Amino acid sequence: MKNKRYTIITVFIAFAMAVGLAGCKKGLLDQHPLNQITDETYWQTSDDATMFATRMYTYMPQDNFVYYEGMSDNGISNDQTTRRFGNSTQDPTISSKEWSYEPMRQAFSFFANVDKVPGMDPALKKRLTAEVKFVLAYRYFIMTTLYGDIPFVNSLITDPTKADLPKTPKADIMKAELDWLDEAAADLPLSYTGADLGRATKGAAMALKARIYLYAGDYQNAAAAAKAVMDLNLYKLYPTYFDFFQKDGDYSSEDIWSFGYTLSVHQNGLRDILGSQALMNGRNILDPTSELVNDYESKNGYYPYTKDPAFVATDPYNNRDPRLRQTVLCPGDIYPYPYFADINQYDPFNNQGDRIGGDLGSRSGYSWCKNVDRYDYVRSGVNNWKAFHYAEVLLNYAEAQNEVAGPAADVIAALDQVRSRAGMPTIAQTFSINGLALNQTNMRNFIRHERRIELAGEGLRYFDVLRWKIGEQVLQGAIYTVDASAGITNISTANGHINKYPKTVVEQRFFNNAKFYVWPIPQFAIDDSKGILTQNPLWK
Repeated sequence: MKNKRYTIITVFIAFAMAVGLAGCKKGLLDQHPLNQITDETYWQTSDDATMFATRMYTYMPQDNFVYYEGMSDNGISNDQTTRRFGNSTQDPTISSKEWSYEPMRQAFSFFANVDKVPGMDPALKKRLTAEVKFVLAYRYFIMTTLYGDIPFVNSLITDPTKADLPKTPKADIMKAELDWLDEAAADLPLSYTGADLGRATKGAAMALKARIYLYAGDYQNAAAAAKAVMDLNLYKLYPTYFDFFQKDGDYSSEDIWSFGYTLSVHQNGLRDILGSQALMNGRNILDPTSELVNDYESKNGYYPYTKDPAFVATDPYNNRDPRLRQTVLCPGDIYPYPYFADINQYDPFNNQGDRIGGDLGSRSGYSWCKNVDRYDYVRSGVNNWKAFHYAEVLLNYAEAQNEVAGPAADVIAALDQVRSRAGMPTIAQTFSINGLALNQTNMRNFIRHERRIELAGEGLRYFDVLRWKIGEQVLQGAIYTVDASAGITNISTANGHINKYPKTVVEQRFFNNAKFYVWPIPQFAIDDSKGILTQNPLWK
């Protein structure tokens, strides 16, 4: 019989229950009570193995990954856990967001049981095993990136007395991640069609490998890994920046791996998290900061934008990098797809829903439009979460190669691809207009700026802050609202409305200790380990 295909969408319905596994205790490895479905009864068909492997994708980045923006200088959130990480008041009682060994338990259960399936096609088994390795590598990568040294589980633990493990150095776990990705890349296809869209590809494994090396500061290998993705000649930038993050860009030539959503099965929550209340029926849970908005260049490449001779204080969002208004709703902007037919102007000074300080209003005076589904206003949205895409690979390559060999032609070419798609001047033009010498230091600073702009709203800025060790510079001090003290020309003052707003402190941030570059291990995990697992030294 022909095998059924299970996508990362259908898995939410088809495999909502946890498959029971030979168990160990709840605690360090997050075990759950055994289900009536057991290893002995489950692994009967290829469909069982496919469904089990598909469930692994639920451990990959989804819409809530955007909350990491609120932990960086790009965003401010009214979600209290996110906000505490953003203002550096976190502690071990709230640091469990990424602490989970359930993905490892599921992965090694798959490895231990997949050979039991009778008559399974060897090619399918090899591919599914590679998919599971991809997810396993990502989960260890995200945990070690945030927590540092952690316990390393590399087999299925069935003895409860062996469930508590000491830490393994992060560098040793990274070697395992890279091995899994090399093995996965060798066995994964270049692409899929139909219902298999959204599964891991060779390019996805290679892109994750490049990100791992980059975050580790291994620039030689990071450049080589990113270049390998580029040399596949499979990916290219989507023509329009804004549209790529809509449904239009799902599974496109830029989309290396994304978490999928559909109207009938599972919608994303991005409208609630990011969206303007008045224009999008959103909840403004996470807002852009004015610090992010002020970092966008002028359309002509002047940096800061106020250096541009065309700058007008009462029209500060005009003549800017086009990505600004494809990412952020600025005061006075007209949004072309309003939820309410009689309101299409973003106005945080007068609109009841978005008013600064209101129940569902913006904290900063800005809201997001990037990633918010512009078509489906009744529900949250059905556009995919683009976890790995080609623009990031180009930026990863440019950063790593600049660290290896300086701002050579290949670095500039990668950056110019990104800027050309955005409608911005070339590197040569931008450096010239700003009087910058073309050297490694200036290029390093510019690449960091370009990453912030191109990847804004994707959750990656927080990880850049951690690995660049710039928290003391960008996450210390006051976060402000929009500064509209000169007035915003596009906002009418008819009917008693205002078009001015004074620059006001929203919150103070306190990144004043090196411990904030690593997360504390959750207190519950330490308590459950009976002394074997110890807290990260800076958090003791």
